[in-house]
Amino acid sequence: MRLREARARADSGRALLEGPHLLAEARGAGVRVERVFALAGDAASAEAARACGADLVMVDERGLRRLATTDHPQSPVAVMIIPRSVVPVGGHLLVAWGVSDPGNVGTLIRCAAAFGLGFAAGPGAADPWSPKVLRAAAGGHFRAGAPRVGSLEELRTGARRLVAAVAREGMPPAALPPGPLALLVGDEAHGLPASVVDACELTVTIPMPGGAESLNAAMAGAIMAYEVAVGRRAAGD
Repeated sequence: MRLREARARADSGRALLEGPHLLAEARGAGVRVERVFALAGDAASAEAARACGADLVMVDERGLRRLATTDHPQSPVAVMIIPRSVVPVGGHLLVAWGVSDPGNVGTLIRCAAAFGLGFAAGPGAADPWSPKVLRAAAGGHFRAGAPRVGSLEELRTGARRLVAAVAREGMPPAALPPGPLALLVGDEAHGLPASVVDACELTVTIPMPGGAESLNAAMAGAIMAYEVAVGRRAAGD
């Protein structure tokens, strides 16, 4: 239950997996699972625990609700070792910089994984290994990665250029140049800090002919990730 808290996750190096889908994704990625809490009669979770060498603890529905972070949890809840994740040397990245909403961070991770990008969480972003982020990412952590970065320089490996998503006066995503890019998405309310925008080589603005003021942070990230993926295929990368 303590693993619901960010400090406990950081201190222990462990996180919670809720539901059969996340457990299956973790198993498929070779992530170490230590313990599986499952309802009596949940044969699939019992088999999954045996397959990954985890301790199996049978609980009733009340016990499962105490462990889980949702109102109507689905068996199982598992404890995993958080896999080591580092910023890849090359390739494109989708970066949550100051995105504090866990649902948006999780969706950004899911988008990065779907379009073949890496992911990184910058200062002020929600903990990538929180239960809500894990649920929203739907297993994307195990394909895109989820390293924490503390500075822009950590994103520049492999001659990667930094691209700031801004509300106006940036280039459209379809015009982004070839080569490895780090796409920085900021907080919905305030966007990226001015100092971060100034430090980026490029700025990008999603055209919105319908006149909307802005897009949800995760939606903006999805559009940019898609455009980068399309551009990469067109270039034969």
